[in-house]
Amino acid sequence: MLVILVIAGGTLMTIFYSLLRNAGKEDELEELLKEEPETPNEPESEPAGGEVETAQPWEKDADWWQK
Repeated sequence: MLVILVIAGGTLMTIFYSLLRNAGKEDELEELLKEEPETPNEPESEPAGGEVETAQPWEKDADWWQK
């Protein structure tokens, strides 16, 4: 019973020690997220009603199930 309590206490002390040691440090990831990404001038997606896709020879016809 005493061994279990010592292990549990040691685990908690290790966690608290690491929390206190790193509490004053600034997060590098936070600095990277603060920077605003550049917005591209061109839209990423094409507008609706653009090019009509042509069927490849290996594709089935669009109405194959109606035949």
